[in-house]
Amino acid sequence: MNDSALKSFCTWARTELIKGVEAQMVRYGITEPAPVPVGSETVNGLPLSPAEIEQRDELLRMQAEVGHEALRDRAAYTWFNRIVAIRFMDARGWLPSRMRLLSRADGSHGSEAVENALDVEIATVDTDHIAELKMAGLDEPLWRYLFVAQCEELADCLPGVFERVGGAMELLLPQGLMMADSVVGKLNAVLTDEDWREGVTVLGWMYQYYNADVKDEFFKSKRKAAAADIAPATQLFTPEWIVRYMVENSLGRLWMLNNPGSSLREHMKYYIEPDAEHEDFIRISSPEEISLCDPACGSGHILVYAFELLFAMYEERGYREREIPELILTKNLAGMEIDSRAAQIAELALAMCAREHDRRFFKRAVRADVTVLSSIPLGEDELPGNKKLAEELSHLGEIGSLLNPSEDEIDELKAAAASCSDDLFAATAKTKLESAAAICEKLPRRFTCTVANPPYMGSSSFNPFMSKWVKRNYPDVKSDLFSSFIVRIMDFAGEHGEVGMMTPFVWMFIGSYEKLRNRLIDDKTLTTLIQLEYSGFAGATVPICTFTYHNSHIDGYKGGYVRLADFTGPAVQAPKALEAIQNPDCGWFYRRNADTFKQIPGTPIAYWASDALVESFTKGKRLDAIATPRQGLATSDNGRFLRKWWEVVPSNTSRDCSGRPEAKQSGSRWFPIIRGGSYRKWWGDYDEVVNWFDDGREMKEAILSKYTYLSTPDFVIKNQNDYFKPAVSWSKISSSLASFRFAPRGMLFEVAGACLFAEPNELRFIQAFCNCSIAEIDLAFMSPTLNFEVGQIGQLPIIQDEDAEPTVCSLVEDSRSISKADCDSFETSWDFKRNPLV
Repeated sequence: MNDSALKSFCTWARTELIKGVEAQMVRYGITEPAPVPVGSETVNGLPLSPAEIEQRDELLRMQAEVGHEALRDRAAYTWFNRIVAIRFMDARGWLPSRMRLLSRADGSHGSEAVENALDVEIATVDTDHIAELKMAGLDEPLWRYLFVAQCEELADCLPGVFERVGGAMELLLPQGLMMADSVVGKLNAVLTDEDWREGVTVLGWMYQYYNADVKDEFFKSKRKAAAADIAPATQLFTPEWIVRYMVENSLGRLWMLNNPGSSLREHMKYYIEPDAEHEDFIRISSPEEISLCDPACGSGHILVYAFELLFAMYEERGYREREIPELILTKNLAGMEIDSRAAQIAELALAMCAREHDRRFFKRAVRADVTVLSSIPLGEDELPGNKKLAEELSHLGEIGSLLNPSEDEIDELKAAAASCSDDLFAATAKTKLESAAAICEKLPRRFTCTVANPPYMGSSSFNPFMSKWVKRNYPDVKSDLFSSFIVRIMDFAGEHGEVGMMTPFVWMFIGSYEKLRNRLIDDKTLTTLIQLEYSGFAGATVPICTFTYHNSHIDGYKGGYVRLADFTGPAVQAPKALEAIQNPDCGWFYRRNADTFKQIPGTPIAYWASDALVESFTKGKRLDAIATPRQGLATSDNGRFLRKWWEVVPSNTSRDCSGRPEAKQSGSRWFPIIRGGSYRKWWGDYDEVVNWFDDGREMKEAILSKYTYLSTPDFVIKNQNDYFKPAVSWSKISSSLASFRFAPRGMLFEVAGACLFAEPNELRFIQAFCNCSIAEIDLAFMSPTLNFEVGQIGQLPIIQDEDAEPTVCSLVEDSRSISKADCDSFETSWDFKRNPLV
């Protein structure tokens, strides 16, 4: 399968289907405003049949309810999903009509159903009408008739995918879909029967690619996420190997702990052997006792692989092949999703998995438990006793399974529904309340296993409701949806349950997630974790980890950790993870008791830190105990207040002031300033100057003018009493590692060029430590985002050695001299004399 060709097709198909649907809407007068009212017998000169009049009236009602664009887009993806579903069954020979509808067996373009229309087995078709169309050579109308009839028949087998909408959507089926250069024709050119037969994961990829343009447009717009934005903006199709890892180390782990001799182990390549000395788990006697939920299931990739593992478990226990699919779908698996389109694909994928093992599955009226969490708009008068719950349900399509209603709230919904009278208006409210109660009954369920790749969306993209709601309900993890889901899933998982997740890895390190880390360490048990390299997942713009945990605390448990930081790119992540699992002595596999992380300030998940390194945090001094880390100033207008040193008059520049009084007395306007810079140790490229005339009077006035709510500029121009002192500086933001360089007296320092201050000898020793490999390793887990804050630098553990200090300080002086000489060999240096090559 050619992924890039498939993505191009799906994004193109979306545009084409939307155009085709729009053309049908114009043809039938389903526009804003409509050219003629409901009940009209002709539109734009086109006479309508009684059935078409009824269909048009229904579409106008839907348009008034959801809006023109929403109806158009819904029709487009409805036909996309149905085309994809039928083409999948075409390739497998699974259509009830027993005839290929969208393809030919030899791979050429066409429809075997159209060519052999009189032999098509669809109970509802009018064979006389088919004969008329066939005799007249009207292949396009014939195909449309058979396609709609097949969709109607499949609605009995797969109602979640081929839901009936009163037949109204039939009017919006685009023209010309079977042409060689149209959607079906190009689909057959991109995917062969062999591609479709590789498995159901192709369905998930097609859903993600279909929404690719919508997702790109949202992130480019930088707007707050409306309800319709959240699903396409946060959908990420989880890589196959990560799905296997998460499911094998949660569901598979539970099975193996209960059945140590199971042959299932041979099929689980990404299973990490547990710590046999410290184990606790739910005891099960049958696979029927297992339940697994994906509360943000998307197109069902995780559920599909869970189906595969569960099937093997049932087979191992001697169940008959054809009875297993129904058991899995009714007893074992549950999914929840805010996007009805993704939920359709998830239900379709699971139905195809079931049909693989049970050829009569379509006749059994069995549906996968995939719940669509759509918003249910409730007015205050419809649920008068609970305004909070009414508002949450009205935004359910945004918060989804993060909602965790109480039993009292569910009872309240049922009571409100039961109290509705039988009049027309009350009946509508009753329907909504009953639907809300049914959905809310599913949300508090608990499962033996919970596995998810939850949505990633930072709080800066939250709309006003989302922002307030997440802050109120998930205050410790309010900065992103993924972290809120980590906490929510703790409730989905039963006590001693197994959890698998894939998320951005920032929760492992940064300060705002310290409470979350402590909860995972103190109340749960991290069983395994794989940390991907920064660019290790092509689908996300953030660095990723995937991990599993046991939903209770096991003292002394040593989890298995894999660090892929040294292996660049998505292509090598899976093989290197697999190599580590198969060979724990490889050098990037670690065993660690998570309790040891608490010895490090901030409790980072520093699984690769050696025992000696961890102990240094208790044996050594904090760096800020012997030095003072400081953040610098922000000018508020760099274009006005900053220059390169060669851009200003030398006579109006001072380079060697010992403090603010001397600088002010000098009358100079320009002074050197430290502004970070690229990776460089020992001595810096200090080539910028700042306007600090009259103790920064102009800058201070500009700040107070710009930030009128400030009574003093000190909040922006920080730590002024440390200006002009000798220091060791580092770049706050780096593209690689931190580097520490000496800054002689006479300089100010900016926010991007933070500084450490101490006595001269201590400053030398501190610089040596900060530039050594030990500090580099420390900072790798204390500041993995390459944003080196003063607080993190101050927490570094330093062990002073009085005997070694003279030698170290001498080496530092030599290093500074060499580095300065190198700087001075460039014309941009203050002290440049000549190029050494001349």
